[in-house]
This record gives sequence, structure tokens and C-alpha cells, in this order.
Amino acid sequence: MNLEKIGTKNLVIILTELAAIFLMVFNILPRETGLVITGILIFYFIFSPLADSLWVFIASIPLFIALPITESFDTMANWRILLTVLFLVLFFRHGLSIGLVKNTLGQWKLKEKFKHYRLEYLTGIFLLIGCLSLLVADDVWIGIKKLLFLINIFFLYIIIRNLVAKNKEIIFKIFGAIKVAIGITLGIGFLQLIMVFFINLHQFWYLWDKNVISVLYGQALSNLLSYSNTWFSYYSYQLPTLRMFSVFPDSHSFAFFCVLALPFFLTMIFRRPKAAKEKAAVYYFFLIICLLAIIFSGSRGAWMGALGACLVFFFIIFLYWSPSVRSWTDFFIPKYIKRWWKEIQLILGCLVIFFILFPIASAILFLPQYIQLGQEAISEVSLFERAKSIFDFMETSVKGRLEIWQRTVDSIIIHPLLGVGLGNYPLVLKEPMSSAKRGASAHSLYLEIAAEMGVFALILLLIIFWQIFKDTWRVFTHYKELFFRIWAGFFLLALIWILGYSLFDIVLFNDKVLLFFIANLGLLYAAKSSFSFHKSSHL
Repeated sequence: MNLEKIGTKNLVIILTELAAIFLMVFNILPRETGLVITGILIFYFIFSPLADSLWVFIASIPLFIALPITESFDTMANWRILLTVLFLVLFFRHGLSIGLVKNTLGQWKLKEKFKHYRLEYLTGIFLLIGCLSLLVADDVWIGIKKLLFLINIFFLYIIIRNLVAKNKEIIFKIFGAIKVAIGITLGIGFLQLIMVFFINLHQFWYLWDKNVISVLYGQALSNLLSYSNTWFSYYSYQLPTLRMFSVFPDSHSFAFFCVLALPFFLTMIFRRPKAAKEKAAVYYFFLIICLLAIIFSGSRGAWMGALGACLVFFFIIFLYWSPSVRSWTDFFIPKYIKRWWKEIQLILGCLVIFFILFPIASAILFLPQYIQLGQEAISEVSLFERAKSIFDFMETSVKGRLEIWQRTVDSIIIHPLLGVGLGNYPLVLKEPMSSAKRGASAHSLYLEIAAEMGVFALILLLIIFWQIFKDTWRVFTHYKELFFRIWAGFFLLALIWILGYSLFDIVLFNDKVLLFFIANLGLLYAAKSSFSFHKSSHL
């Protein structure tokens, strides 16, 4: 980590946040300290260069906390205030580029063609459909809150694109800030793993729920997670094991975050300096750590998503098979694949490592039980047992999801146009609206969007994802800046992974996950807008 690039002030801010959260977790400082920290950040954002403020915001994604405004209202995340302040600072200092300018006659004209701002326009239409869906919502207020949540987070994308348009070097600071956020998240996740070697799971549950969750997410979620959470894997006739979840309220969100982190490690490995082999070893270490974290999360949706990414990866290789076979070499390593051969080797190696790590992860997870209870406590148990349960349709979790999907499809058939209203999904399950806070969901991003906002919203969401996919592919295949071209290639596979993962969960709507995803999208589109492209249509 280059401290000169980070900046002393930025580093002090991050360390101050970490220290304050640590002291609040152990009740040395009251939760009201969060208000003071947020005030300091607001002051810093107003009077510091925007590039530094943006770096601090992105690096702080794992550290955002709930503000104890009143005893009955202590769940508002401070990122919502900070991101709004950052947006306003951008607006008053530099204005916003929205794709329109005035000509000399004072008339409005298009600055760029629609294709250059297609993602923004599609997102705006998607949010408009969300507004319309409130017309049929039983609880309009919950829908408004969810709509404001989505608009608030989209500010981050607008800020990144506007700042990079003025200074393309900021894109490298964003890359650095994302790496810091990944490091903090993985560090806290493995701290959890270390803790269960010294305390039993019941003590861990109580400590993390009462001390950490209350600080990060508020007392309401702490009360909920005190009796219902996804922090442990359960096996027949065996004790449960930890499912790593780090700063998130559930293990699925953590797995999603880690999948998005993989492209950064793969890019650094691929672009490592030849003379700095020790740096390569460090990045290989963190790559393995990240893969282990996905396994430790116990998220079967993430594992299934990995399988889908593998299939698409091999399909892309097949798609670019050279039609003309000039030699045996061309037959085994086709023309276009030769140009990507290093990337392909790295990805294949990553996949092999991922599956090799399963038995190693099993040994690590069950080691505390072995130490405390002996070999009989872990006989014939491994993570493969949980993986096999994916295809066990009588398993409780799988059976429950199938029933929920059936009821969701029935609701979509009944309410195809505008759904039941944004944020009103519990109505599909005939549950009270308060159950949304207890995790009532469709367990599929696509089904939930269709159920809440209608079929047209789902189609538009798929178009948005397709547009992101196409733009990522364009950056990968046409970009002159090699570093970001390589990152885009790895991000493309991560995108396929998380879109497959979203078939089985809605963790994209977790605030920290969505912020991190939007930061990645901002990085992608900022790169797309700021650097030139090859004229050739092929690599």
C-alpha cells in the first residue's frame, strides 16, 4: 500500500473510524460517538478536495454505521448523509454533467449521443417504473423509502463519472480506495474465524449481535438477529459451524462482496512487475484468502454462481474458436485464445484453486470442534455435505425457497403490470409488512423485482444488466489502457457470477454490497469515458 498515494489525512480518517467503531463495540465509547464521527466526515467532505473525499467514502464502505438519532430511530446509516453531502459538494463546486449543454443561441442540444448515457437513461426509466408501482402499493411509505434508498446510492455513480471526466487520474485513486475497502472487509471476516477458536458459537453469537451489529446496523436488527440469522451451517447429528459474514448482517452479502473483489486481485497478479515477485506472492495470498472467504461464507448460491461463470467462460472460449485451422497449434490454441492465453491460464488456475480449497476450508472450519470435542465430533462431515444439499429438494432451506418461488410466480401472474408495489413484497407471502425487516424476500432478485414492480421492470432490469455486460466487453476488447482492459475482463466473469448468484438471492439490495457494486460500475464507466479505444474490433 503506497501511503503517499493514499495521503496522510485520508489514512488518519480511516484509522479514526476504525478506532471509534472498536471503542463503541466494546462499550468504551457510547454509540452517540457515531454522530461525532459523521460530523467530522461531513466537515472533511466540505473542505477537502473532492478526490480525497471520494477516496475516504469508498474506503469507508465496510465501516459505515447506524446513527442513534433517537431511541426509537437508530437505524439510519450514516453513508446516506455523507453521500448526499458529497453529491451537493460536487454540484456546487463543479456542477453536473447530464449529457445536455446550451449552444450559442441558448437552446438545449444533446452533448453526446444516447448510447454514451444509455445506462443513466435506462436507470432513470427503471426508477420511474418504481414510482408508478407505488400507485398500487398498500404501504406507500415503505415503497418511497426504498425508492429514495436506490436514488441515494446512485449518487455515487454520478459523482465518480463527473469527477473522472474532469481528471482521469482520479480513476486510480478509486481503484486504491476499493482495495482498502476489500482489505478491511476480509480482515474483519477472518477475525471472526479466529474468534471461534477461542470462544464457542453461542458466545460468539451473543457478542457479535449485541456489540457489533447494534453499532453497524442499529438495535432493531440486533434484536432480530438475536434469534434468527444465517451465521451458522447446521448438519445432522453434528454441531454447527461458522459461516463467515464480516461486516454484513448475513453471509450471502459477504460472499457477493468477495466475488466482486476477485477481479482486483487477479488484475494485480496479471499486471505484476517482473522484478517484484514478492509482490506477486502477496497478491496470490490475498486471492486465496478471498476464495477461502467465499467458501467460508457457506453460501450455496455463490457456489452455484461459480459453476455458471465457469460454463459461460468456456462458452466464450468456444465462441472465439478460430474458423481456420492452419496448424495443430492453432487447433489446440486458437487464434484469439492465444491473445488471451495468460488470462485464461490465470482464470483456470483460480477455478482449480477454488475447488481444491474446499477440503482445506472444511478442515479449518471443523478444527475448533475437533480441539474441544475430539475426532468423533466431526466424523464424516465436510463442506461437501452442504454443497450436495443444493440438489436435495427435501432439505428445509431448498424446499422453502421452492415454495416461495411458486407463490411469487403466482403473484406475478396476478399483478403483471406494476406488481404489488415497490417494497411491498411481504404481501406476496401474505405476511405483515414488518416481516420485510425480518428478511422476507423472494430469494431471487429477478422474481422480487417482477413481483414488486411488474414484468416491464424485470425486462428493463435485464436490459440494464445486458448493457453493463456489453460495455464491460467493449472495454475488455477495445481499450488501449492495458491495466483497466485486464480488470474489465476479470470483472466480466465476476459480473456473470453475481448475476447467476442473483437467481437465488437478493443480496444486491444490501446497502454495503450495492455501494460496492456501484463503485465498481462507476470505475468501469469512468474508464470507458476517459480513455481512448482501439479502432479494431478485435484484441
